Amino acid sequence: MQHPLPEGLSLVAPEGRADADAAAALLEGTYWNVGMDRALLARAHLGSQAWVGVRDAAGALVGSARAISDHAKRAWIYDVIVEAQWRGRGVGHALVAAMLAHPAVRDVRFVHLGTRDAQRLYAKFGFVDRAALPPRGYQTTEMVLVRTG
Repeated sequence: MQHPLPEGLSLVAPEGRADADAAAALLEGTYWNVGMDRALLARAHLGSQAWVGVRDAAGALVGSARAISDHAKRAWIYDVIVEAQWRGRGVGHALVAAMLAHPAVRDVRFVHLGTRDAQRLYAKFGFVDRAALPPRGYQTTEMVLVRTG
């Protein structure tokens, strides 16, 4: 599911601290990262099995998406972000397509993500609201350990 990028932009495999810091800067202030500082966001990118980005003609990172994966059963896509001036021009679509084609994600049975406002984008790739799926055949409670400090 290829989607052309605007002229001057290129899809890349970001790496290293400078790119992680750039991705963290793009994510700062997003609703899903409230309370997360840049150092933590950068560390999350460096620890992800899959990370794709988009650079402008000057080499600046203007879009990013990352995922964690067990390479078989489950993967979670996180932190899909596009710099404001490039939104609505196909950059997010290209990032998601590249993430779904990434070796850590492409053969995974269940790919998860959460969104408050981009359901239409993800639906183009076949994502559905969990509530629309048949109920699981067992009771489950999602549990989270929250560490502070």
